[in-house]
Amino acid sequence: MKGFKGYVGFMGLVLCSANAWADLPQSSILSRYGISTDQLPAPAKTDVSEPAEEKSRFQIQPEQPFVTLRLGDGKQPQTTGNLSIDRMAQQDLERCQRLQGEVVRRGGTYMPCDNSLPGMPNFE
Repeated sequence: MKGFKGYVGFMGLVLCSANAWADLPQSSILSRYGISTDQLPAPAKTDVSEPAEEKSRFQIQPEQPFVTLRLGDGKQPQTTGNLSIDRMAQQDLERCQRLQGEVVRRGGTYMPCDNSLPGMPNFE
């Protein structure tokens, strides 16, 4: 019984569609009023211009690396003129660079040798 109701509903839809199709005119609306397509007005002329490039609202910058690995930035300690102080600063720098190499080898994080914080500028 359920299939029969679906069939009756489908046939009703087909009949309504056929009735609506029969009511539509077979010729174009222009021919009913005696106008040809040549008599239609031309579309208004518009200036063709290239779209202006929109400025982005966001400042897009390249992605910064997650980790920056620097070993011994190549800076030598400041010389004071005192040989013992200069030699001690040089030994501290060499010791720190060896320690940096060991930390990197073990997979640790960067450790600066110039008493600065990573990511912060040096003020000298």
